[in-house]
Amino acid sequence: MRIDSRKPKAAALSAALTVALLAGAGATDAHAATLSDTVGSTPSETTLVQPVDYRGDGYGSMQEWNASMEAKRDSLEMRAQIIMNMYGDYATDDERAVLQGCIDGAGSLLTMGEVDAKSTELDELRTALEDAKREALEAAAEAEAAEAVQASYYNAGYTPSYASAASYANGSGLTRSAGVNNYNGRRETYYSSNVLYHYRTGEWTQDSEGFWRDSDGYYVVAAGDKAQGSTFTGSKGECKVYDSGCAAGTTDYYTGW
Repeated sequence: MRIDSRKPKAAALSAALTVALLAGAGATDAHAATLSDTVGSTPSETTLVQPVDYRGDGYGSMQEWNASMEAKRDSLEMRAQIIMNMYGDYATDDERAVLQGCIDGAGSLLTMGEVDAKSTELDELRTALEDAKREALEAAAEAEAAEAVQASYYNAGYTPSYASAASYANGSGLTRSAGVNNYNGRRETYYSSNVLYHYRTGEWTQDSEGFWRDSDGYYVVAAGDKAQGSTFTGSKGECKVYDSGCAAGTTDYYTGW
């Protein structure tokens, strides 16, 4: 990433000629001095095309400017790589593109102003990604806690207050008023999202009766004696198992009641 690459003596003569031409054309003293100092040293093609006002940047020589510029570019690239490693999973495509641009393109920055501006952008991006990671971890922790609460209810033998309602079969299947229904050898009850909020509730929708349905139209149920993700027919229609913990032979419909 060095701005000064080794050139043959012809490059130095070319630089001297450029100084003379610039001076004759009314070039600024700072630019002419910049080119003059590079003659006989190790001028770069970039410097010959676009002279650097190293004195305006506060440096005593082109060599000092080059060394500082190289260090800043290296630092920018290293910081971008660290941020990518730590927060890349929480970044958007555009944010990852900015980071990759710093990693791959730090050496193409030509002025101190460009490097400083990119460094500020990198600091702001890191702060945003730190916030994104914290929010994601907090959301995951909340979902895990909700699952633990739900599991504790089942493990403690939690029985909803409606369980004492009469158990019988009816032509409409399980209803809110019936509370309990027998169908095809299984006991059907319900549990409410108002009491036990499933971590995937946001993916589902309630039908006109208040039953939660997944994106494929399956009734969302809990069944301790059936495999997660398995489907079967209940009194309301086709059900899909998303939870467990209830007694064997019981189907718990997830509702918004």
